[in-house]
Amino acid sequence: MEVKNPVPFLKDALKQLFEKPVTESFPAGDPPKAAPEYRGRIVYHPDLCINCGTCLRVCAPQAMTRTMEPVEGGDRVTFTFDMTSCTFCRLCSDFCSRKAIELTDDYMIVGTKHEDFLVSGTFIKMKPVKKPAPDAAAAKPAPAKPAAEGTPAASPAPEKK
Repeated sequence: MEVKNPVPFLKDALKQLFEKPVTESFPAGDPPKAAPEYRGRIVYHPDLCINCGTCLRVCAPQAMTRTMEPVEGGDRVTFTFDMTSCTFCRLCSDFCSRKAIELTDDYMIVGTKHEDFLVSGTFIKMKPVKKPAPDAAAAKPAPAKPAAEGTPAASPAPEKK
């Protein structure tokens, strides 16, 4: 196969020498911005979480775990998100009623050990305070008051024969 006219290739090569590069200079420059609606690194806000567990139920790859440990006055709840199993589908974030889970536009998810890919957070879920039982005397109904003078007393229902 012979090249008929090498000049068009040479013309394009010389033209590219004087134009701005189409690639981005990284890591020398600023990191490039992610595309809009990009689903990157998970951020968990334990102070917003109410421990409903909806995120656990909707996570298809089961990339998150919840551990509960009893402490004085409640439970210590820890959520751990494993980004090596996560498919970044954003269902956990979409279903979270308190927006405790969000996916950022950070795409630089690199690490050397498994712990580098774990995101976790802990909070204390307090047990509900029990109201004291009402007193036995206060629970008895008050006796019926006699009818006041001048008001007709309720007459008993007539007997049927």
